[in-house]
Amino acid sequence: MRSELYQQVFSVQTTHWWGRNRRKLSLDLLKKFGVGAGARHLDVGCGTGQNLRLLDSLNPAQVVGIDLSPIALELARRACPHCEFVRADLNRALPFADQHFDVATIFNVLYHRWVESELAVLTEARRVLRPGGLLLITEPAFPTLAREIDIIDMAARRYRLRPFLDLLRAAAFDVVFSNYFTSFGAPIILGMKAIKALAKKPAPAAEVADMRPMHPLLNGALYGAARIEARLVQAGVPMPFGTTLICVARRR
Repeated sequence: MRSELYQQVFSVQTTHWWGRNRRKLSLDLLKKFGVGAGARHLDVGCGTGQNLRLLDSLNPAQVVGIDLSPIALELARRACPHCEFVRADLNRALPFADQHFDVATIFNVLYHRWVESELAVLTEARRVLRPGGLLLITEPAFPTLAREIDIIDMAARRYRLRPFLDLLRAAAFDVVFSNYFTSFGAPIILGMKAIKALAKKPAPAAEVADMRPMHPLLNGALYGAARIEARLVQAGVPMPFGTTLICVARRR
């Protein structure tokens, strides 16, 4: 992500409907598949820290965030004062002992241009998880949904579910859950892209809609719609598309 936008992300990360829904869905899935009190949690590519308090209700024994950006880590420390932080390059071996963590999370990280090998990152995540430990991962879906936010985030790729599951299995994970979410966002994004293409005037980076504060009523309505969909997603109702994929995998 461009450095000037970290603060903008930080300012909305606790209230924005999409992030709130993703955290709630992620927590519900982790609890469903066995994460309980006292877990040791690693957030790989923690960014500005919006997901570091994911397991707060379960009183985790340890929460560690790892990221390369010093700007992101400074903001993440403000978001989660009791967490531990490590500055490190995800393209290298993670600086943790084998089998140390009970759960690892990767939230929209692998799609970045600076990730040299998604398989290598996943393999390292597996190494630091205990046997039976869980990995929860979300990544942007469908190349046709790429937009300004992808440019700002320095994205290189978006994923479809089936090839992504093959990637997880290649890293020696057993996939226990997979689906898309925010299906209602896909036609909205495609419509906005069509309008902007006709206008032939791209929005300035600082004005990208994904990053701006939203009116509370609209924010609440979108969160409500997302929560309705999330219940279906969590129940295993297959979504044929969505803006994002979500998977839970277990270390063999």
